Order: sequence, then structure tokens, then C-alpha cells
Amino acid sequence: MTFPAQPRDWYDVHDDLSRLERKSRFPDYAKNLFDEGPHLISSPALPWGDEVRHRIVEAYLRFIHGETWHMGGGARDMEREVISGMGALLGSDAAAGFITSGGSESNLCALLAAKSRAGRSGSVVMPRYAHYSFYKGCRMFDLEPIAVDPPPGRYGTVEPSQIAAAVRDDTIAMIGTAGTWPFGTVDPIGDLAGIAADRGIYFHVDACFGGFILPFLERAGYHDDLRPWDFRVPGVCSVSADLHKNGMVPPPASSLYFRDAELLEHARRIAPPGGTLSGTRPTGPIASAWTAFQLLGLERYMAVSVRSMQLKEQLIAGLLEIPGLAVVPDSKINIFVAYSPEADLRPVAAQMTERGWMFVTNAQPEPVAICLCTMPQNEHSAEPFLADLRDAMSLAVPAMAAGSGSEQAAYGNI
Repeated sequence: MTFPAQPRDWYDVHDDLSRLERKSRFPDYAKNLFDEGPHLISSPALPWGDEVRHRIVEAYLRFIHGETWHMGGGARDMEREVISGMGALLGSDAAAGFITSGGSESNLCALLAAKSRAGRSGSVVMPRYAHYSFYKGCRMFDLEPIAVDPPPGRYGTVEPSQIAAAVRDDTIAMIGTAGTWPFGTVDPIGDLAGIAADRGIYFHVDACFGGFILPFLERAGYHDDLRPWDFRVPGVCSVSADLHKNGMVPPPASSLYFRDAELLEHARRIAPPGGTLSGTRPTGPIASAWTAFQLLGLERYMAVSVRSMQLKEQLIAGLLEIPGLAVVPDSKINIFVAYSPEADLRPVAAQMTERGWMFVTNAQPEPVAICLCTMPQNEHSAEPFLADLRDAMSLAVPAMAAGSGSEQAAYGNI
């Protein structure tokens, strides 16, 4: 395409926008079992969903032309309220931080704070399945990633003793995850934070997926076996949490919380003036996050979180009734992995994609696994998905040799 020499007729542009929306699969959002989309919808469980979603988008549009430098006074007030309010839910009444462009920026800024605090380069110890942003950050910031493998045959889990053994004299940071992609597990944060505290190491919790569901599930009494994973654990220095995932806010919007302002200052020293990687920051995401907090409140966030988990339970129950399918255990949030211990699911995944379903795959368990995420947008999707999956399983073939990998779309880890 060449740059348009003359302005085009709006109706022609409108037609192209509609075409590009369809190419982006916007009409299929109800069949989206990933983590993007409008999220909130009205349903018997969430009758206010559509209204809240529209109001959140309205707030975004009201502030869409702003930035946090010259026109950001109001947005900076909203940001402080979001950080202090959520920080308190995460266990720190003195939390400091900021809203970022996404989970990657949040995690990168945490690495910068760790490097600034240590005053030197060094190594970063983390589970092998930690988010790819940490590997990216290590390459960018002259840090060495030390990845610790999960125990054989277990996914999304790590042994604290193995983490402790991987720590070296030059280790400046350790990483734990609360809501692993794609397994939904929660690392033993208390044990890992204890190792970090004993050795004076910065410890960051990546709760990009779990940060805006675990606190609400806990307050709703959903989990009775979840150990503390946030600032209630001594030794946790920072927590990242994505607003544009379970926070129900349009992308791009994540958030990074430091236990206190002193830790935030470490990020500011190496990434002045605010500690973020972004210089110009838009105010639209900040306004939509603040509005979501006001219109949802703790009560409605609890309702959204519980409903997301109920949809997950419905999917898992149906999956386990389909011969040849299994589910990786111990997910604590609204994502999980389905796989077959006996069959190659690549033809199945391809068929499900052809039927309009959106999801991603993972190379573990081999040769391919189906990764599913349930949000309010998936209301009424479980039964049609399961029916299509049962039909598609006729295409499954005997599992191939280990290491065959997947040709389906993948996301996340390296």
C-alpha cells in the first residue's frame, strides 16, 4: 500500500474497517478462550456486565488524547489511587508503583529495580517456565538468567531446594509466579521469598495473570488451600499484575507494585524519572483502570472472579468425560492445560481452530497441549466447545516421538 494521495470516502474506509475487524476475529470473541477481548458481558451471574464495560471504554475515550506529562494531573491522581488501593489488597499499606503498558514492561521494571538495588549486574534465578519477559530483560540489562527445571513429569511447579541450589554469589534477583502461564499454578512464594530474604536478594512475584483474580477469590472464600503469595510474605519486594487480563480493563494496561516507596526509588534511579520504560504514557488506560475499580468494587470483582472459575470448572468437568483427554492439575486461577497422555492433539487443535475457537497451544505436555482461559465473555461457550472437541477427537492420532513440537499458535515461555 502507498500513502493515500487523496482523502478517501468515509464509507469506503468504514467498509475496510469492518473487513479488518472480521480478519481480527472480533465477531468471534465469545469463542475466545485466550485472554483478550471485551471480557465483561451481562449474564444472570453478572447482570451489570455490559453497562460496566461500556462505562470503562467511555472513560478510556475521555482520556484517550492525554499523556501523563503536561495533561496528566487528573490521571496521576487516578494512578495513585489504583496503586494504593490494589497495593493494600496485596498486603502493603505503603505500596508504591505505576501503571504500565503490559506485563512485560512491569516485569522489566522489576528487573531494573533489582539491578539498581544491587548496584551491579549478576544472575537472576527463576523457574524454567517463568514468563519470556524475564529472559528478554536479562538480555537487555546484562543479566544472566538461571532457569530451574520443574520436577520430572510435573508442570508449572518448582522445588524450593532446587531454586536455593541455583542461587550464586552474583545472584541479584529471584522470580516467582502467582498464576503461571499456561498451567495456572502458584509457586511456593513463601519458601522462595524466605530463600531470597536470607541471602539479601530482591524477590519479584509475577502475578500478571493471577494478580487480579487471586485476591478476589480469596476474599470470596473460593480457595481454602492457597498460601499467602503477595506482600503478606516477608521478602516479597514487588508484584506485577495485568489490568488488561483479569482486571477487566482494555489493553494495554498492567501495573507494578513495590512494597514501599524506597524500592520504587531503585527503579527511578535506573529508569528516570518515574521508573517506567515508557516516556510518554497514555492516560486512557489509567482512566479505564480507575473507572473499573469504582464501578466494580470488591464485590463485583469477586463475582467476576468466581464466575470465571465456575466456567473453568464446567470446561474441565466436560473435558474429563471425553476419552483420551486429561488436565494438568493444581491450577488456582482461570487458565489451565488440557492434553492427551496417549494421542497427538495437533489435528484436533487445527480442527477446533477451523471451527472458530481461539486458544493457544503449548509444547508441554508433548507433543502438544491445549491452553484454555475462561472469562465472562465465555458465558454459554462451554457446551458448544465441548461438543466440537468431542467430535474433533476423532482426528487424534497416536502420539509421536517426544520432541515433535507443535505447529499451532503458541504464546509465552521459551
